[in-house]
Amino acid sequence: MGQLRSQLSPRLLLLALLVAGFALAWRQLNQIPLLVVGQPSVTGPLQRDKEAPFFAGLRERTGLPIKVTYKPVDQIGFKDVYQLQSLKDGTFDLVSLRFIQNSRVEPSLAGIDLPGLIADYPTAKRVAAAYAGTVDRYLQQRYGSKLLGIWSFGPQEVFCRRPVGRLADLRGMSIRVASPLLATVLEELGAQPAVIPFEDTRAALEAGLVDCAITSAQSAHFAGWLAYATHSYPIAFQFGLNGYAMSLAKWNAFSPQQQRLLVRTFEEHVSDFWATSRRLQAEVSRCHAGGPCGPWKPYRLQRVEPSPADIARLREIMDRKLWPAWAVACDRVHPGCSKEWQEKLGAFAAVGPLPR
Repeated sequence: MGQLRSQLSPRLLLLALLVAGFALAWRQLNQIPLLVVGQPSVTGPLQRDKEAPFFAGLRERTGLPIKVTYKPVDQIGFKDVYQLQSLKDGTFDLVSLRFIQNSRVEPSLAGIDLPGLIADYPTAKRVAAAYAGTVDRYLQQRYGSKLLGIWSFGPQEVFCRRPVGRLADLRGMSIRVASPLLATVLEELGAQPAVIPFEDTRAALEAGLVDCAITSAQSAHFAGWLAYATHSYPIAFQFGLNGYAMSLAKWNAFSPQQQRLLVRTFEEHVSDFWATSRRLQAEVSRCHAGGPCGPWKPYRLQRVEPSPADIARLREIMDRKLWPAWAVACDRVHPGCSKEWQEKLGAFAAVGPLPR
C-alpha cells in the first residue's frame, strides 16, 4: 500500500500541475483585450495623474478578465479628429473622446457645447447630464459606440501674444481654434480663425503664426503655450467637454452584469475628473495672474475679467448665427435633433428661447 501511494504521489502532482497550467492558459485565452486611446500627454495632470492610472488599474479595480493597452493619442500617430471612425472600424476599442475635435462628423458633440451656452462648471455638469442620453443614442446609431461618461477640461479661454481686454480687441488677430463653430464666432468678431491641432499650437504661438489660441487654462498651462503669451481673456467660448466611448462590438463582449460594473466604475472615474478639473482650473488661473501657485509654474499674464457686454455679445452670436446653422446641420443627420435639443437644453439658454 505504501509503495502504491509513493507511485501515485508524483502522478497526482503532475496532474495537479497540468490542471493548474491548463486553467492559467484558459484564463489567458479568455482575456478580453481593450485597446484604449487616451488624452494627449501634453494636457497635463488629468491625463498623467488620473486617466493613465485609471486604465492601468482597471482590471484590478473591476476584477474583469481584461487586458488593457493604453496610449495617449499623441503617441499613436493617429489624429484625434478620427476617434469615432476608429471605433466604428474596430481600430480601437475605447477612446477618451475629444468632443470639439470630433464635432465636425457628429453634430451632437457640437450641440452639447455650443459657444456661449455654458459659462461655469455647475451648468456644464447639468448640460452634460441632460444631453448624455442623446449623445449616447446617436453614437450607437452612427458609430457603433457606447458613451460611458462626460467630463470637462473647463472653460475655453483665449491666450494672446498681444494685448487683449475685451472681445473687440480680437479684431484682425489670427487665432487658433479647434472647431468650425468657434471659427464662425471669431469671424463674427472680425478675427481670423485658424483650425490647428492641439499638439501643433505651441509651435504656432512660438513662431508667431497665430496671435492667440483658445483652450482651457489648464491645457494651455501644461502644454507650455503660456511661454509665448502675455495676455488672457477668460471668457468661456466653450467648455471643453470630453467623454469616454467604447465600441459596441467590445461592449457586447461583456455580460450584462459586467456591463453594469463598467458603468459604475466609469461613473466614479468621471466624477473624480469633474472635481479634479475644477480644482486645477482654479489653481492654474491663480498661477497665470501671479497669485499663489502651489506646485505649478507661475506666470504673470495680464488678465481682465469678461464684461457683461461681452458675455451678452457671445450669446447673441450663438442665438443669431450658431444655433440656427447647427440645428439645420444636425436635423440633416438626425431628423428631429433640434427639437430634442430644445427640449433638453433650451432651458439653459440664458437669453430666452433659441430660434426655431
